[in-house]
Parts: sequence; C-alpha cells; structure tokens
Amino acid sequence: MCVKKAQVAGQIFVYIIAIVVVGLIIAYGYSAIKGFTQRGEQVEYITLKTSIENSISGIVSDYGSVKRPPIDVPGKYRFVCFVDKSRAADADSTALCTSHAQDPSLADFYQPIACSGWKTGRNNVFLIPDGSDAFEVGENMTIDNAGQAYAGQPFLCLGVVNNKIKLQLEGLGDKVKLSEYT
Repeated sequence: MCVKKAQVAGQIFVYIIAIVVVGLIIAYGYSAIKGFTQRGEQVEYITLKTSIENSISGIVSDYGSVKRPPIDVPGKYRFVCFVDKSRAADADSTALCTSHAQDPSLADFYQPIACSGWKTGRNNVFLIPDGSDAFEVGENMTIDNAGQAYAGQPFLCLGVVNNKIKLQLEGLGDKVKLSEYT
C-alpha cells in the first residue's frame, strides 16, 4: 500500500481542523460555565437583598412582634453589617471606620469601603469581606448590639455561619430593632 504526499498533507489538515474545533468547544464551554456561575452569584445576592427587605418591611408596623427570619447568605461573605444611617455623623468614631491596631478583637470590623458608603448615606447594609457589595433596606431601622465587642455603636455586624445569619427583628410600630440572637 502506497501513501501519497497529498494524502499525508490532507490528514495533517484534518488534524489541525480537529484541534481548532476542540479548542473552540473548550473555550466556549469555559465561558458558558463562568457566565452561569456569575449569574448564580447575582441570583444569590438578589435573594439575600429581597429576603432582608421583605423581613424588615413585614414587621415594621407590627408593634412588639419578634421574628427570626431564615436568611441565607452567599458563601463568599463573612459578615452582614447593618448601619444606622441617621447616625452617619458618628461613623468616624466607630469600629467600622477606625483601624484598631491596639485592639485585635475589633480588627475584623474595620471596613473602609463600608464606612465610606455609610457616611455618604447611600446604603445601610454592607456585605463583608470588603463592603463593596451593599444595598439599602429603608430608613426605619434601629440597632441593638448589646453584648458585641463594639456595643453602643450605631452598627451591627452579624457573622455568617453555615451561610446563615442570626438576625432578630422586633417591630416598634414605626421602626424595626435589629439585633443578634443566640
């Protein structure tokens, strides 16, 4: 059996086309999977925002009622911090806005991006590790952070454990008191 030069050149061309097609399929698959992942993260973020908004608005006028809504938090966040926008003038003196080199127990709460957003009044819920993911859930909140390392300051940061936070809401008639339950 005799193989001609044209046949060898044709086989090389087929192999090159096959490699290019496989490469394009892999590249398309990677970009599609990456897109699905990003959309999934966006859905988780929107679900979190909607869940918090609905929980707060659903109890605001229900005086004396206490609820502990199940709130799922995407895995990339360590804390969910709520701030009292009416006390933005006090922000610079809080653990959220001040570096705490001498007090390591407060080091996790120093979040300059969240601090900036709080002081400008744009948002009142910040998702940490860096605070760049934030949103507004209304002006009708008060903060109760008794028992926290930063007690008395106008913010509340809830640690994310197993993709959940322990948020307790108490209706005050015209506002909602936010705290952490144990």
